[in-house]
Amino acid sequence: MPRKRLPDENSASPETLAALNRAILDSALDCIISMDAHGIVREFNPAAEQTFGYKREEAIGRELAELIVPPALRQMHRDGLARFLKTGEGPVIGRRIEINAVHRDGTEILVELAINATKIDNEPFFTAYLRDITERSRRDLALRRLAAIVESSDDAIIGTDLEMQITSWNKGAERLFGYDAKETIGQLVTLIIPQDRQQEEPQILDRVRRGERVEHYETLRRHKTGALLNISLTVSPINDAQGHVIGASKIARDITARNRADRRRLAQYAVASVLAGSRALEDASWPILQMIASIGDWVYAGIWVMDESVQRLRCSTFWQPGSEKLEKFGKACASIQFSAAEGLPGRVWQSNDAAWVRDVLVDENFPRAPHAKEAGLRGAFAFPLFAEHRVNGVIELLSHNLVEPDKDLLQFVTALGSQIGLFIEQRRVERELEQARANAEAANAAKDKFLAMLSHELRTPLTPVLLWAEGMADDPRLNNEMREGLRMICRNVELEARLVDDLLDLTRITRGKLQLQIARVDIHEIVRNAFEIVRGEMQDRHLHVEMEFAAQPHECKGDGPRLQQVFWNLFRNAYKFSSLDGEIRVRTFNRDDKIVVEIADKGLGIEPRYLEKIFDAFEQIDAQRGGLGLGLAITKVIVEMHGGAINARSEGLGLGATFTVELPIS
Repeated sequence: MPRKRLPDENSASPETLAALNRAILDSALDCIISMDAHGIVREFNPAAEQTFGYKREEAIGRELAELIVPPALRQMHRDGLARFLKTGEGPVIGRRIEINAVHRDGTEILVELAINATKIDNEPFFTAYLRDITERSRRDLALRRLAAIVESSDDAIIGTDLEMQITSWNKGAERLFGYDAKETIGQLVTLIIPQDRQQEEPQILDRVRRGERVEHYETLRRHKTGALLNISLTVSPINDAQGHVIGASKIARDITARNRADRRRLAQYAVASVLAGSRALEDASWPILQMIASIGDWVYAGIWVMDESVQRLRCSTFWQPGSEKLEKFGKACASIQFSAAEGLPGRVWQSNDAAWVRDVLVDENFPRAPHAKEAGLRGAFAFPLFAEHRVNGVIELLSHNLVEPDKDLLQFVTALGSQIGLFIEQRRVERELEQARANAEAANAAKDKFLAMLSHELRTPLTPVLLWAEGMADDPRLNNEMREGLRMICRNVELEARLVDDLLDLTRITRGKLQLQIARVDIHEIVRNAFEIVRGEMQDRHLHVEMEFAAQPHECKGDGPRLQQVFWNLFRNAYKFSSLDGEIRVRTFNRDDKIVVEIADKGLGIEPRYLEKIFDAFEQIDAQRGGLGLGLAITKVIVEMHGGAINARSEGLGLGATFTVELPIS
């Protein structure tokens, strides 16, 4: 069968060719613009209309430079056209370049340009093919920027397909996992997943296939060296142009340091809590060691304390996770004692500083190396428990792995060692204080018993003497001299009895057995009764006493005899320190809801340095005046037991003294 002969284009009519050319121009996806030798537009197809915003009839006949060439490039365009017309050479003719063009609205767009030059009727004629690549350029730029971000990220960013094959591996992944991209691209991502977590990846990919995003999933991954890393993982689906999930993007962040810091902070709080609830280190040792060991890969921890009897360190408690070999090692430690600088605990005790042993099996100062080898132990670390520059103990940690110095751990245990050391010191001081308190209580009890017995023995013989002297003093047959002598005997016996009573009162006060018999009392009456007791002594010294009772009301609740004892003591104190023919002023008044009694003299006065001490037991302003210095101390206790207050004031020696008692009116 003969082949069908194609029509020769020379046989087509001009009208047919024109229609064919028009159809090509109108259907072309690229912009097609023709220009003559003068730079005037001769053709402007529909794609050009859409790209540049001009209608064909608007563009034809205008200079191309003014139409779509940016102002900054127009002169260059014209110069290039002139050069081509002169030399036949043009730098852009026949090449594909990217260049800026301008839209009708003035915005610049990026176009891909190719220009062909032909001759029609011996005149140069140019056809430009343009394609708007602005969006493509933006996408390419965005992709390049994204790639740069991914590559420079500190996080590990890994791409996988849905079959778990690694498709991308950035520098962050190289730093985190130790593999470079060449070692991982095309490999299964299970390369970095620990054996006991292999099931995680299929479960994550199932969620990714459903279009789900997995955020902040904390897990373990494996470094090239085999070391385990704590990571936080975020997984997102990768979609194709049609929106289908074709893979997964994983962002992994190393949170090993954060987890370690969290564990250390938690351990510190837990140790503080355990110490707060413990009476002795022995009660807290085991949980403390367990918590400290949890901050790293330590499998053994022990506390070494000082045995004061031999001045050597001994292992008082140890912790291990349940291994028979480690239990045997712990028992071996418990049977050994170290002196200063001997073994790891000894060198820490001597230096008061933490110490690392990278490998106990080769360390020259680790006498327990054979036991450690049997238990599979290699690295060790120990730190002091200190307080007030004194080492109270040493905590020792051991691992199955070799260890290197860790500045963060050192900082942590410095604070922890101080915390535990202070606890040990505090408990030691408390034990000493308890012993001292027990000794003091025993001494006080013996003193109280002695004073009570002494007071009783002293008072017993005084009673018949006083009764006899008082009876004889009233005998009219005695002359005045004998009568005054007997009265003097009575006064001294009464004084002696008062001193004995003061001793008994002091004993009751120190033992907390001084009791009040509360009733409604009249303070004015009590003050008068107290004055009557000492009236004779005041008359003997020719003292002038002035009383002004202005308080209204002047009743309160109190123990009448005890309050009378208060004012008797103050009157006695006033006349004892007043000179012959001196003055004593007594007045009462109300202040707020209190009744105030003020007793002032113009006698010896009190030095300012004694004002705070005169109410202390056995304090005497003037020892030559006699007494035991108990009266004011007992007075102060009685007043305060009534809810009142007593104070003294004086301008100094020779200027007298004023005592003020305030009692609540209730």
